[in-house]
Amino acid sequence: MTSITKWISQRTKTPLKAMARRAARAYIAGESLAEALSFAGGLSVHGIRAALGYWDAVGDPPEQVYAAYCDAVDGLATEKRDAYLSIKFPSLGFSSELLERLIIRAKGAGVRLHFDSLAPDTVDKTWSAIQNAIRQEVDLGCTLPARWKRSPDDAQWAADYGLVVRVVKGQWADPNDPQRDPRRGFADVIERLAGRARTVAVATHDLVTARAALQRLQTTGTPATLELLYGLPTHRQIRLARELGVAVRIYVPYGAAYLPYCLAQLKRRPWQAWWLLRDALSNSLRRAAAL
Repeated sequence: MTSITKWISQRTKTPLKAMARRAARAYIAGESLAEALSFAGGLSVHGIRAALGYWDAVGDPPEQVYAAYCDAVDGLATEKRDAYLSIKFPSLGFSSELLERLIIRAKGAGVRLHFDSLAPDTVDKTWSAIQNAIRQEVDLGCTLPARWKRSPDDAQWAADYGLVVRVVKGQWADPNDPQRDPRRGFADVIERLAGRARTVAVATHDLVTARAALQRLQTTGTPATLELLYGLPTHRQIRLARELGVAVRIYVPYGAAYLPYCLAQLKRRPWQAWWLLRDALSNSLRRAAAL
């Protein structure tokens, strides 16, 4: 790093952290489990279900993530709401021992564990873990990205084994089929699940995709929910769900991981600082308008 780069980095680090923290407020319910549970409780008053997702930071020890997951399981069990916990197997260091202990705890508490989908290079280990977990007769769910060529076959397998399936467009492209159309892929996965799956969470804010998926599931009598992400617009999506008579669930992230992740991204893409500033200003304006 050159001396001028170091000088700029030292003088922009604090402002970027401040912008990242302010922008992050729009996308996480809070840093603590208590804040996430409180938000979930507020949703239930309006007839909306919740899914909790702990956002760990890069480099967090697997044991620390495990402890956070256990706390979430205990919290959800105490609240006794229709909510589940999303987990990331890579964040547990792909540790079968930690996962088995978490499964035992979740089974005893009657809390569903849902495996999130991450990068393509993590999928084989994650699916192997799901297969092992099924043998322990715990309530399980999995996420299928529409952008992956393998997802329709995975959907068939998940339906056969009674998993709750969440279908998303997906953040990562399929390395073997990078041009795969997410909308078409979404429809392909839904088609495999229709009439077979125990329950399907249609997880998209795309109204066209959501309507088509939910109506297809309804025609086959497949239980379905519309799952939305905290921090993104939900009014029109909730209106669609009400129109179709479908339950709504909000995925509620919590933790402090957005900040280090965001700063790491800025090191590679400094121009994204504008996005942070825009989000921070937008959040401030929304709060001011609500007063």
